[in-house]
Amino acid sequence: MTLTKKEAERIFHSPIFLGVDVAGALKLFDEHNCQAVDFEDGDLILSQNETAHKAGIFLLGEAAATTADNSKNALLRFFKAGDFFGIANLFTNQNYVSTIRAKKKCRVFFFTEDAIHALLEADKTFLYNYLGFLSGRICYLNQKIRYLTAGSAERKLALYLSSFGEETVELDASLSSLSELLDIGRASLYRAFDTLIADGYIQKDGRTIHLLDVDAMVQNYQ
Repeated sequence: MTLTKKEAERIFHSPIFLGVDVAGALKLFDEHNCQAVDFEDGDLILSQNETAHKAGIFLLGEAAATTADNSKNALLRFFKAGDFFGIANLFTNQNYVSTIRAKKKCRVFFFTEDAIHALLEADKTFLYNYLGFLSGRICYLNQKIRYLTAGSAERKLALYLSSFGEETVELDASLSSLSELLDIGRASLYRAFDTLIADGYIQKDGRTIHLLDVDAMVQNYQ
């Protein structure tokens, strides 16, 4: 296992590992063959044909998760430094539902199933953090279902922006990628932004979106 001090800090400042015994966790990572791996732009990080026996955290770079649907790669989400993947699937024998590829040069720290299992038994703080993370993933998936089945482009966009729970949202994807994520055409997405701006619900400055009245915005687009 090769982790720099900065990389270790990124892991142990993350929600899952916050408050966990660092020395004990690092010892378990070493004993159970956890490793940091480098990937170049376009490299396959995780295949949906693999069974779910590993999880990871991005230490550097960006990546995208897609799933094949009738020969079309549907964009599911983006990853950046500090984001986890595979946690919810770690203790199953099912294949992953998505494929993850690097969008830039990436460095990923992979946790083995044995390491996570040992840490769950050894550290109660990690156990509670882990359960909290899984609960958050369920909420995220419920929100995603909500805006993907919302109907109009304006409502999909309104629900997506409201899902951040912030007055200011920094988009971490291009509008082209966002249109894929919301499953609407780029022209429809541009018009939806124009509508939300014209109706006085948002202000847009590049990728920075200021939400002026979230509740009224969601209520208006039914």
